Amino acid sequence: MAGVDLVLQGFRLQTDQGTPAFCGVSLVYSTKHILVDVAHTGRRALLLEKLRERGLSPADIEIVVLTHAHWDHMLNIDLFPNAQVLVSAAERRYAANPRPSDWATPAYTGAILERMKLHEVQEGDEIDRGVRILETPGHSPGSMIVTVDDEAGTIGITGDAAPTAASVLEGVPYLTFFDEQIARESMKKIRAHCRVLYPGHDRPFRLDGDRVTYLTGSSMRIWSQLEPTAGEITLTLAGAAGVTVQEPAPAR
Repeated sequence: MAGVDLVLQGFRLQTDQGTPAFCGVSLVYSTKHILVDVAHTGRRALLLEKLRERGLSPADIEIVVLTHAHWDHMLNIDLFPNAQVLVSAAERRYAANPRPSDWATPAYTGAILERMKLHEVQEGDEIDRGVRILETPGHSPGSMIVTVDDEAGTIGITGDAAPTAASVLEGVPYLTFFDEQIARESMKKIRAHCRVLYPGHDRPFRLDGDRVTYLTGSSMRIWSQLEPTAGEITLTLAGAAGVTVQEPAPAR
């Protein structure tokens, strides 16, 4: 039976000085070591540390799946030169010539991808025993998720097709760079296929109709020193496991 291990949790963070985007990174294990998304270089040291804690090095990763080609999900891809890198055909085409207004897909994205052992996949492809691809465009032209068979119900590693629990309850990602209506249809597809979600910018949760229940706790410490003689300002963001959130009833 295949399984999923959360290597790095994703977070949704926004500031008036820009967006520090931290995506989730998941390790799927069946007969191979599969990494789904690889984060950006600001999380490189932490990613390597978390792999070492699991007795792994980048050379042990046989497959990397990119749910999509946005910078915060793919910039560490050069750590895995021996891995087969899986993307959708639509995402590969788009990365070669992204829209100038798409700040999440820099013009150099395609050049980075083409240096890797790139392989196109499509819906229904079984990339390992019990591990499959589901196409979920909308957030980007070629967004896709990884589904993992589990006795308790299908697990979906969703990237930004379902980036947060709030987005799932609202029925659409909080950002779309391609087509919002298509993204809404993809969200319905995810909800129909998956019982547990490992989202792009949130912690794992179980989906029960109009309710989500977080499966793990969450913690992030943020600190800064605004002046040389001032002490550090520290903020800790934390959430507990087992918290259940319900979709609000529609207004009458």
